Amino acid sequence: MESFKCLICGMNVNSSNIHINKNSFLNGNSFENLYCPFCGADSPYISSEGDIFIQIDESLDQVTLDVLDKAMKLEVFNGEFYSEASKLAKDENTKIMFDDLSNIEMMHARIHMKMGGFESLPTLTKPTYYEKLSSDVLLIKEAHSREIHAVAFYEKNMDSVCSPKIKEVFKVLSEVEKQHIYLTSE
Repeated sequence: MESFKCLICGMNVNSSNIHINKNSFLNGNSFENLYCPFCGADSPYISSEGDIFIQIDESLDQVTLDVLDKAMKLEVFNGEFYSEASKLAKDENTKIMFDDLSNIEMMHARIHMKMGGFESLPTLTKPTYYEKLSSDVLLIKEAHSREIHAVAFYEKNMDSVCSPKIKEVFKVLSEVEKQHIYLTSE
């Protein structure tokens, strides 16, 4: 079995796991149209060789650590939203998409955790407004808004970080979030 490594999250990608989280991609996932099934990075970042980006071997300044902390919290917040939305959604395909998106967003949080050298993911307070999102249409609108915010966050903070590796990771994750914008469009 041919195996590759995602240079963004470090996970192995092979035929036994390529279809994990497939509903978080516009056109599914295959070796012809390859994304990392764990973080959503596209094919240029999936290789049998190369350095993994999350292995930061340089010291990071406080601004970069602060940005990574905010990025980690943003992704946990969105991952937890999708997990909750998958329970609230009525349409089975929407439930599956939200569950897959939750997995991808939580992997993004773990990427930031590793790059920043943080010991664990933060525990956030669960918002109380989830129950007000009483239809799939409202859940998808909320998801769409969150994805737009995530792209804006990465684009705004890309030049604030001191590491070229982290800038590249932000660029890649921004592209993943842009795909999620299309997925959550009405």
